[in-house]
Amino acid sequence: MPDRSAITAATSVMTERLQEVTAHINSVNDLDGVVNSMRGLAAVRVQQARKALVAVDAYAATIRSALVRVAALILDRERARLSERDGGTGVILFCAEQGFAGLFSEHMLDAVSADEKNHIFLIGTRGAAIARSRGLKPVWTTAAAQHPAAIPAVADTITTEISRQVLDGRLATVSTVFCRWEPGQGACMTRQSLFPLDPALFTSEPVAEPPLLNVPRETLIMDLTADYLFAQLCQAALHAFAAENEARSERMTAAHDEISRQLATLEQQRRTVRQDEITAEIMELVSGPTLARLKRFSGE
Repeated sequence: MPDRSAITAATSVMTERLQEVTAHINSVNDLDGVVNSMRGLAAVRVQQARKALVAVDAYAATIRSALVRVAALILDRERARLSERDGGTGVILFCAEQGFAGLFSEHMLDAVSADEKNHIFLIGTRGAAIARSRGLKPVWTTAAAQHPAAIPAVADTITTEISRQVLDGRLATVSTVFCRWEPGQGACMTRQSLFPLDPALFTSEPVAEPPLLNVPRETLIMDLTADYLFAQLCQAALHAFAAENEARSERMTAAHDEISRQLATLEQQRRTVRQDEITAEIMELVSGPTLARLKRFSGE
């Protein structure tokens, strides 16, 4: 028969092991709760962004229509002067504001061309940190919106800064790079020219009745251009916001699946340890009377 002290020691070790496995399971369950909360929040934000895009798209279409009508009144020499400016090439990058979004920001930074590296306008705190780790030095950064209602304020801040640098002669062309989430394809990087305006706006068919103007044509076209840039930036920011949260939701779903696999393994481990503990306890209980009988028999 096994020595009773050895059985007691083994039982104690298995009890500690059972407590350790149980504590690990509780810890993983807590982590799963955090992951599910992040996944749920990301899904809500995606739905909010999609609803907001409907209104922003309508606003952008209205501004574009106004630009088309006013562009018909601008003389060719004025068009050339508005489109031909001296300055550098700038890029507006919509990166991630928070972590757990995979390589979202890295893909945006990879899209920066050599002639744009000196004029990077970066949106997103997490993206700014990654840019610095790569040795990139954006000329201007700001935090990305945390919810769709804050996006107009962010877009207005960007529009103001870009317009100032264009008027100062530091920028001649500006593009924006952002992610658009496509069903079945995931995040698709999109590059869009912001300034100068698309020449197609100035080659549209003339309107039947030219609009009546109460302000100088150049002033109006500049104001409408700023509004058009603002609308496009709102669209880009909303797409980027939705794509970041789609990426985060995808990552959290993968994390939840991995946690579920870990929990299944730990639960099986707990059952095995518990079974071994029960077996040791039974052996300990049985060994007492058995040893007593052996001693009695040996004494006889």
